[in-house]
Amino acid sequence: MKGKRIGERRNVEWKGLETTSSRVEFQDVHRLCDGQVKHSPEAFYAGYLWKVSVQAFSDEDPQGRRTLGLFLHRRKAEINDPVRKVHMYVDSREKVTARYQLICPSKREVMVFGSYKQTGTLLPKAPKGWGWRTALLFDELSDLLQNGTLRVAAVVQII
Repeated sequence: MKGKRIGERRNVEWKGLETTSSRVEFQDVHRLCDGQVKHSPEAFYAGYLWKVSVQAFSDEDPQGRRTLGLFLHRRKAEINDPVRKVHMYVDSREKVTARYQLICPSKREVMVFGSYKQTGTLLPKAPKGWGWRTALLFDELSDLLQNGTLRVAAVVQII
């Protein structure tokens, strides 16, 4: 790691870090109306704040089926973020390369979106490089919901 100390803030180039993961639950996603969104709390990792969100759509699928967008967002951590209780580092790079997985357990299998086998995705400057998106069909949600709750594990690695 390279860095320099500036008061409480330390600029660091994050490379080859261990992965981070967080698990979130979204209740009653099957009741979301078009355009409605639910967000997880933000979690700090490698100079960024990350969160998962879900949003209902009826105009995204070419066949007109309702979908649930599953998003992984990132935004640059700032020195005065309320979430910033224990971290002291802010990544100063304009672009970062990252790998990710969004993992959803279902009644029949574990659905995994994204891959660690790929070389990673170059994310432009935040917020434009907010993260990734995938979509689930509402028709298939019953297999993913556990007592009406969608469980998602997000795993991220800055490389």
